Amino acid sequence: MGSYALISDGKVINTIAWNGPEVDPVDFGDGITYVELTDGKGSQPSIGWSYDGSVFTAPPLTDEQIAAQKQQNIANNVATKASLIAQATIAIAPLQDAVDLGEATDDETASLKAWKQYRVAVNRIDANTADDITWPDQPA
Repeated sequence: MGSYALISDGKVINTIAWNGPEVDPVDFGDGITYVELTDGKGSQPSIGWSYDGSVFTAPPLTDEQIAAQKQQNIANNVATKASLIAQATIAIAPLQDAVDLGEATDDETASLKAWKQYRVAVNRIDANTADDITWPDQPA
């Protein structure tokens, strides 16, 4: 069984699972053709997509979809920032305890400084943007 797109006037009007034309020829109606969807990778065409005879193209996003994507990107950036700061804080706590108790090794002291520098760098990033953010690398 394969997946097929039904095409009318260069637009996908439906997608179906079908054994194919060699098994059970079906008349889908005047002007309706079909194309087997052989690529299981990436996004699959669906109703409303264009088809030029060889390539499927997604319809343009609406203003509402663009605004929703922007808000989702901002929310993702804010959540990523909070998560990275939390991870740094968890790493810093026992290192700071060792320093405060005078029991830190040289490696722990250096690691504490690196984690604090990382946390400051993350904190300085403005996550209230829909743009892709290049986050600093966590200390090793």
